[in-house]
Amino acid sequence: MDLPPIHLSHEFEPLPPELHSVATGQPFHSCIACNRHLLRDGMNYLVEKAIRFYPLDGVHYVVFEYAMCLHCAQQIRDELSEDSKQRIESYFAERVNLVARREALLSLPEPLKLDNWLSHCMVTGTPRTACTEYQIFAQCQGENLLYTYIPYLISAEAMAEMQHLISPQTRQILDDFMDANFGLPPELRALLQERLILI
Repeated sequence: MDLPPIHLSHEFEPLPPELHSVATGQPFHSCIACNRHLLRDGMNYLVEKAIRFYPLDGVHYVVFEYAMCLHCAQQIRDELSEDSKQRIESYFAERVNLVARREALLSLPEPLKLDNWLSHCMVTGTPRTACTEYQIFAQCQGENLLYTYIPYLISAEAMAEMQHLISPQTRQILDDFMDANFGLPPELRALLQERLILI
């Protein structure tokens, strides 16, 4: 997906608590793949969380979370099948105008407010409050959250649609990533297979 380059001037803020690890209550300190330290100046990385909401209890449960440096994320992306990458990129291009979305969010009275960027599914427009399952994605640099074309939220509905777009080869790579990094029991692993890790 060809997007205009972004030259950040003030579109960043200290990492908000929502992007901290629930396991430690602190910012992610190392890359899940290479263990490289993430909180030093100039280190770019991604944070992803899958969340399940239980409306009756008002509880948000983090099913999985991780941070990965951009170098490792690109390495994994390079392993994915070209067909899968093209179909996912086309899926987003047909449904989301990332440039217009960014401009609209930055024009709000509080442009650097994470809640605004995560208020709706970027693809379907479903409000976060109506999602019982969703994933959030953010790009960070050291101890800061960057507002580029992300952060964004993807609903379970959109994730399920994307599941049908990936090849068996790509599915195996993502399953291997889960097995290697989360060590999940069979019942939770089956649950996560319904999600798509978006490297």
